[in-house]
Amino acid sequence: MQFGNDDLAKYTFLPQAGDFIRAQGISVADLANSEYGKVLSRAKERVLEAVRTGKVSDKSEASREVEIMSFPVSLMLVKATKLDHLVSRYALAEALRVESFLNQERNDRIIEDIFSGFLRIGLEHSTLPNFPKFRIPVADYVKRASEFHKPEWKLVNRIVQNGKVYLSQHDLTRLIREEIRLLIMERLKAINPPKLPEMLDSIVKQIVQLTPPPRSAFTIINISPENYPPCVRQALALLEKGENVPHYGRFLMATYLLAAGKSVDDIMALFPKAPDFKASITKYQVEHIAGMKGGRTRYSVPSCETLQTHSFCFKDPVKCYDIKNPLQYPSRKTPPTGKPDAKDGSARRKRRKTGEGAGGGEDTARRGGEWTKPRR
Repeated sequence: MQFGNDDLAKYTFLPQAGDFIRAQGISVADLANSEYGKVLSRAKERVLEAVRTGKVSDKSEASREVEIMSFPVSLMLVKATKLDHLVSRYALAEALRVESFLNQERNDRIIEDIFSGFLRIGLEHSTLPNFPKFRIPVADYVKRASEFHKPEWKLVNRIVQNGKVYLSQHDLTRLIREEIRLLIMERLKAINPPKLPEMLDSIVKQIVQLTPPPRSAFTIINISPENYPPCVRQALALLEKGENVPHYGRFLMATYLLAAGKSVDDIMALFPKAPDFKASITKYQVEHIAGMKGGRTRYSVPSCETLQTHSFCFKDPVKCYDIKNPLQYPSRKTPPTGKPDAKDGSARRKRRKTGEGAGGGEDTARRGGEWTKPRR
């Protein structure tokens, strides 16, 4: 399919956008000329939008050509800052922009060409009534959905027929956001910026000044193994016995131990006994959870409610009392024992025998919408 400038202004990562730019024959030195002032201004704006909001806006209606040409210039500016965290942030911001366009795309041929021709995903249209609009091979789906931890991405929660997974346009585009981000990251890493003209060098310095240092995703706390919650101890025990740990048990263990101050290597050392252990895959998954790979988001320890949903809660009735997250273990509160003293017990037995207090009577009262304890 032949992409027009309208399309290339939205999907600037495509090779065809690069062909358009090369056809202009512009050098880095040329960018300092007033003729390309709008391109340079828009490139700077793209980077600062990513810094401030984590998103890059759409200005294609103002000038499609400027939007296309400003993308590679913005990549050069980002690389020239030598700020690794800005490289990651900018790649994700541009990937989110592409995802937004794909979600709104009404030309199915463009979607098909990007998926099938560029990403090599066997995309097909569904003609079945009441089924999602698109379908892709199970292998293509599993390869990408394995990075998502929410239940809706599990294959068992998808419509699968004849080796194809059916997906809405929204889910389809979400599935490939990470690939777009990685493609942009690869382009950024491949750039070897030349000596920049004074004007461009001044812009790079402005960007550096306006880019805050990377923030810590969470505070590391020191937790000794004897104070690990029972859910984490269960995952560790299964690994030690060489038994399979369910997916969410592994996710819990990795997030918790990272929060407890353990390194990726420390966590990796726990997995070799797992039946399906593969060092490269395990390392990638732990680094992804730690925010070192993928979207560079460090995952939080799941809540107790989430663990219950995934059947990986092994609650201690005393030490887990009143906690909402494994990081709060052990509970600082003491649960009520629920055991009456001897006097209370004998009094209740006496009332049961005589029938006194049945149905409420004088021994119970309702105050302010709550039932109070029996009066003496």
